[in-house]
Amino acid sequence: MTVSSDTEWYTVTYSVPWIVHSVATAQDAINIAVAELGKRVAKASKAIRNADIVVQSARCNGCGSAVDVATVVSGEALVGLLLTVDVRSGRLEDSDTIARREIGPHVPDTPLTLVEATAS
Repeated sequence: MTVSSDTEWYTVTYSVPWIVHSVATAQDAINIAVAELGKRVAKASKAIRNADIVVQSARCNGCGSAVDVATVVSGEALVGLLLTVDVRSGRLEDSDTIARREIGPHVPDTPLTLVEATAS
């Protein structure tokens, strides 16, 4: 029987859609989304550390410049975020599962789409 150590740290990145209500501008929505997700991830256990939250960007097909993924319609916004955290796990293959287990309860009904998992 092999005993695995839970002392290794792996970096896991998720794409997270965040809905913000009652905002006037995309920048307001971004500020609120980043702050709210940050507060919730901070509540996760010690198996999660070093949360980094950035706004996703998309390339304009016409000019090629990058634009933030944030849309406001009638005061309701959808902001695309990238959440990167370090996760304590015995194996890289388990880091996604552990991160979801630790973060998921703090962001109910919010999909966490795995973008990348790597050794730290």
